[in-house]
Amino acid sequence: MIDWLSSPACPPVRYLTARDLLAKPGSSGTLRNLRLDISNWEPLQKVLRLQLDDGSFPFHQRTPTAQPTFSALALMERCGLDVDDEPVQRAIAYLTARHMGKGALSYSSGGSGVLPCYIGVVTTALIKMGALQTDLVQSSIRWLIDHQHFDTKSTRAGGTKTWPYRAPANYGCWETVSCYHGVAGAFRTLAAIPPDHRTPEADRCLEQAIDYLRPRRLYKKTSLDKPVVRHLTQPFLVGDYRSNLLDMLTGVADADPALVHQDWVAEAIKDMEALTIDGRVTLVKNYGRRLIDPIPLEATGQPSRFLTYQWVLTQSKLGIV
Repeated sequence: MIDWLSSPACPPVRYLTARDLLAKPGSSGTLRNLRLDISNWEPLQKVLRLQLDDGSFPFHQRTPTAQPTFSALALMERCGLDVDDEPVQRAIAYLTARHMGKGALSYSSGGSGVLPCYIGVVTTALIKMGALQTDLVQSSIRWLIDHQHFDTKSTRAGGTKTWPYRAPANYGCWETVSCYHGVAGAFRTLAAIPPDHRTPEADRCLEQAIDYLRPRRLYKKTSLDKPVVRHLTQPFLVGDYRSNLLDMLTGVADADPALVHQDWVAEAIKDMEALTIDGRVTLVKNYGRRLIDPIPLEATGQPSRFLTYQWVLTQSKLGIV
C-alpha cells in the first residue's frame, strides 16, 4: 500500500505519505524536494489557474457566492498546500475581505450564508493548512461555539445565543432537531483544533457534538443501520457542505483517538473497511461543480490515492494499523 501511495504519478499523495506516514528524523530535505513537485502538478494547476486576481475562484451562477473558493481551498488542503502558499494566502485574504458576513465565514456576502455546514467544511481545511490563528478561522470557531446546537428528540443542547439570521426559515438548519450536516461540520472543525489549542468552551461543544453522534452510530439515522443520506458511504474529494463517513472517522481520530474503544466507533470502522477493496478507497463521486467539472485530481469510480492516504492516516491515529 505504501508503495502505491508513494507513486510519482501523484506527487501530492507521495509527499503527504512521506510526511505523515514515513517521516523520520533528518528527512526534512527529502520532504522539501517532494513538496516542490506539488505546485507544478498539472491536475492541481488546472484548479489554480482558475483563481482570479482578487484571490477568489469564479462562480457560474447568477448570484455570486464563495462556494467555488471553498472547494478550491479543500482541494489545496488535499494536495498538501498550507497557509504559506500564495494561492492559499490570496484566497484567505479574499474571504476575509468579502465573506466574513456577520463576524464569521459566509458563503454569501450577507449574513444568511453563515451556516455551520459550510463553515465546518472550509474551516476544517483551513485549520489543517495552518490557518488556525487567522481572524477568519477564529471568528468562525467563535460563531460555532456561540450558535451551533446539538439537539436531538431527547435533548436540547448547544449554542447559548439566538440564531441572528433568517437561515432556519430558509434552510431548516435546526427546528425540532439539529441538521446532521451542521453538526458534522462543527464537529470536524472543533476536532481539527489541536488539543492544546482548544478552549474549555471548544471542548464543551466538542463533547456535545460527540453526544449527538453517539446514538447515530456516527453517521446513521436509526438503530436499523440506515445511513442518514446515501452520500455518507460514497467517499468524495469535495462535498460542498457535506461530510462523508471517512471525514467523520478522521474527525473522531482528531477529537480523541481513545474513542476507537467505543462500540459505535468500532462499528463505523467496520463499515468503512467494507467500503474498501484491498484497503483502497474508491472515489465514488464529487460535488463542488461550481468550481470545475470534472474535478481533475482523480477519476471517479477508481481507487483514490488521496482517500486511501486519508484512511491509512486515520487508522494510524486510531491505532488500528
